[in-house]
Amino acid sequence: MGLVMPVCVHLPITNKTKPRLHSYSLCGVPLSTVSNHPYLGIKLDTKLTWANHITNIASKSSTVLGMIKRTLGLCKPDVKETAYNMLVRPKLEYASPIWNPHTTTQIKHHEKVQHCAARFVKNDHPCQTATTDLIATLGWPTLERRRIIKQAMTLIFFK
Repeated sequence: MGLVMPVCVHLPITNKTKPRLHSYSLCGVPLSTVSNHPYLGIKLDTKLTWANHITNIASKSSTVLGMIKRTLGLCKPDVKETAYNMLVRPKLEYASPIWNPHTTTQIKHHEKVQHCAARFVKNDHPCQTATTDLIATLGWPTLERRRIIKQAMTLIFFK
């Protein structure tokens, strides 16, 4: 099995403001230097901040949730909940022990998708109802809580 040269890139990981730039080549072909690159479904960047990845998965999840809203708008709540659990939540949680967001803005950006899904499942769109109450009535743990549990399970598994 050989390397596919157009896909091979150089991603320098550093916190320096002015990193040293080196040119690398593989089998005589120069590698292009990139600031971010997807790898196994996770978007890596030069500083390992995960901000691009979180924005990307929240956007993709919102797109899928929008498709579900258009398709299943008149269905029963249990059908909507199943669709959310099968199609949207796995996108939000894929490899979460690795990129677990720690800033408040990243957590809110990520949780916003679940809040929209809770309003959709409960058919409760007025802004008077708190989404945390809707999520509690649905029995859903927050995504942050699920990530913490997954992270603990990962640590126990690799212990």
